[in-house]
Amino acid sequence: MTDQDKKPEPWGESFKDDQPDQYSRTEHRKKTQRVSWTIGVLVLVVVALSFVPVYGYLQTLNKPNTSEQKWSSSSSNKTKVTDSAKSESEAKKRSSESKAKSEASAKEKSEKAASEKAASEKAASNQKAQEDADKKAQEEAAKKEQDAAAKRDSEAKAASESQDNEKQYATVAQGQGAYRVAANAGISQAKLQELNPGVDLSSVSAGQRLRVQ
Repeated sequence: MTDQDKKPEPWGESFKDDQPDQYSRTEHRKKTQRVSWTIGVLVLVVVALSFVPVYGYLQTLNKPNTSEQKWSSSSSNKTKVTDSAKSESEAKKRSSESKAKSEASAKEKSEKAASEKAASEKAASNQKAQEDADKKAQEEAAKKEQDAAAKRDSEAKAASESQDNEKQYATVAQGQGAYRVAANAGISQAKLQELNPGVDLSSVSAGQRLRVQ
């Protein structure tokens, strides 16, 4: 058998003969992956480092806006505080005005009630005074009427007495004597003498008054 005959057949080769090549390819793949990761990390670092100044610039650009916003916010807060204080002041003012109006209205009502009460009392007092005056006037009128009636009665009585006296007495006329006087009175001369004791009937004179009743 020759050397050629001794050469193994392809199917007789073992898997162990290919292991070094397979191991070398795996290591190469891992190394390639490590390099790729390293490059990726470096790229990310470079991108991050390049983003820092851009971010700072953007921050610088945004600072005025932030200041304006702060100023606007502060101004808005001040405006709100001012408006709130103004609203509170107006509310207090309205409350004070409302309270003053209420007190003025209550005072006016009290004064009006007092005035009406005083007017009512005055009217009642005037009415009572008028009633007293009317009563007094009526009493005075009644008294005057009584006095007048009494005076009339007295005058009537005096007149009656006067008439009675006139009837009781007779005046001796010119040329008359005691006899004529007694005859005119319807009495006797003796009765005439009885009614006029102490009078001398024989010597009566004109104008002399003699009682005949």
